[in-house]
Amino acid sequence: MKFRFALALALCGATALHAQTMVPPRGEIITDTGCLVTGLDPNGDGFLALRAGPGSGYAEIGRLHNGDAAYLRACEGKWCFVQNGALNGREAQFKGWIHTAWCEFYP
Repeated sequence: MKFRFALALALCGATALHAQTMVPPRGEIITDTGCLVTGLDPNGDGFLALRAGPGSGYAEIGRLHNGDAAYLRACEGKWCFVQNGALNGREAQFKGWIHTAWCEFYP
């Protein structure tokens, strides 16, 4: 019985770990393009979710706010894989997927 319980715990842990694994981009690599986050309602949730994959069903792994910036690396439809940028006016290292509805693109 102890073995079954330990095995069940191990399998649950493996599933949780797999669910938070970053989904790598499949699209074409984009260079020298960035996203300045704009248009978020400060009276609403006020953030753009950074996700583990290209869709709202993936885990939220971070948050970007108006004025934050991210470098685009690849896009799949309206979702883009971003890596590094600026948060609160400071250079930051991060990676994940964002929806482009709140992006002002810049070269």
